[in-house]
Amino acid sequence: FEEADGILSELRRKAETGDSDLPWGDCLERSWHDGTLRVTRSYASSSAAVPEVVIQEFPYSAHPCSGVGGTGGLVWRGALALAEFLGEQHELLANAQVIVEIGAGCGLPGLAAAAQLAAQHSPGVKQVILTDGPEAVVQNLAANVAANSERLKPVHLRAEKLVWEELLAGISPPPVEAVDLLIGSDVIWGDRGSLVAEVALRLVRPGGALVISAQKGREGLDIFQEMLRSPVTSDAGFKIEVKELTYQGEEFQIFVGFRGLEVQ
Repeated sequence: FEEADGILSELRRKAETGDSDLPWGDCLERSWHDGTLRVTRSYASSSAAVPEVVIQEFPYSAHPCSGVGGTGGLVWRGALALAEFLGEQHELLANAQVIVEIGAGCGLPGLAAAAQLAAQHSPGVKQVILTDGPEAVVQNLAANVAANSERLKPVHLRAEKLVWEELLAGISPPPVEAVDLLIGSDVIWGDRGSLVAEVALRLVRPGGALVISAQKGREGLDIFQEMLRSPVTSDAGFKIEVKELTYQGEEFQIFVGFRGLEVQ
């Protein structure tokens, strides 16, 4: 854990001092609560018409021994890359009534999508649901929902606990039965490609879509695509397009999938 200690030590120093070279946003507030450093930042779209969103992080969480939410307490570059990409997908967002972010962490991509919807004034009730598993992360998501609900009206925001294995086993209900657009960043690594594909097949309605960002070269991306294109069940699969994106010097792949209405 020596490398992680070094990275987190530098991150803590920057978070505590408000150094301007932090990876995103303007620092609005830094505070300690129950022994945890919490940093609040604003995130602005490139369009002045889109409302800013406010995001609270707890940077210590990324340390392997922290025990307070793992990687979900930080906004990583994958989330920033996804938020930037979604900012250009006006039609895709306008056609979605229900958007769910999985493995949301601090919820930046979902809130950025909600900000785009708030600026579009699209017809119909729009709902954005931010989900994750660890309790500390879900509590922080709820705080970020509360901080942004007024500024992102008329979009309805909510935070929900979602443990993928429990969902797939039928132990826990889904946050909503029919998802129009499923989004997620940095949710695929190791053997999780198949798990994320199963979650997508469970949640996204026929005719719905997904947008998932991942670091280029991550393990699990091939099986993720394979399972979505050709499900082992009788469910309709996805047509997947892979887009390349470089953000702050890091290479990402954005998987954009559209689910068929019928089994191919």
